[in-house]
Amino acid sequence: MVNRINSDSLHKAVDILKEFPIPRDVPISVVSGIASFIFFWIFILLAGYYYPGYSPFNNWMSDLGSLKANPQGGFYFNLGCVVTGITLIPFFLGLYEWYIGGRRNMILTIATQVCGVYLAFSIIMIGLNPIDNLEVHGFWAINFFTVSIFVTFFPSIALYKYKFTRNVALYGFFSTAVNIAFRFFIIMPIIEWATILFSFSFIIVIVVSMQRRIKRLRVVRKAKLKL
Repeated sequence: MVNRINSDSLHKAVDILKEFPIPRDVPISVVSGIASFIFFWIFILLAGYYYPGYSPFNNWMSDLGSLKANPQGGFYFNLGCVVTGITLIPFFLGLYEWYIGGRRNMILTIATQVCGVYLAFSIIMIGLNPIDNLEVHGFWAINFFTVSIFVTFFPSIALYKYKFTRNVALYGFFSTAVNIAFRFFIIMPIIEWATILFSFSFIIVIVVSMQRRIKRLRVVRKAKLKL
């Protein structure tokens, strides 16, 4: 009877490990996610420091990159977009380590990766085409905000399946709602700032969730080894 219980526990632990593969100690998405957040906001602050009379209530974020209106700080904003976009690419590609929860969630994760890489490319193009080049800049800005909706929505659907990531999913749904509101209904500078803030914060929320999940999975693996 005892052997049967141990056998059932072993099989259960193995099934859990198959559904939730344990990634490396420090997944690439964790490193690049934190780096992208830090780089972006450092360069934003630098650009804002040099912009005379800048206000998020009256100015679009992209105004910080204007080499005409912000000749001393525009460079920082544009460089920040390029660097952030580059660091976001490995963040989204690294999500392959979280192909979990069956075919449905795997498809959602892949969709997030595809949209995420395009979002990263859009940020790079925004940096390479400052708002002074309004037509091209506007094209990539619209692309950025549109694809951002899917980048927060797809992983939220996947994460909502599990109780220990449900709060992360709810935050993602909220970020999606703010983005939709800005993209289609409330087109105001302060809402743009809120959209970008929540989107980048969602990356950090995912990173924290990853680290917690890694700890949980390692506990399961240790328990399996003891059986």
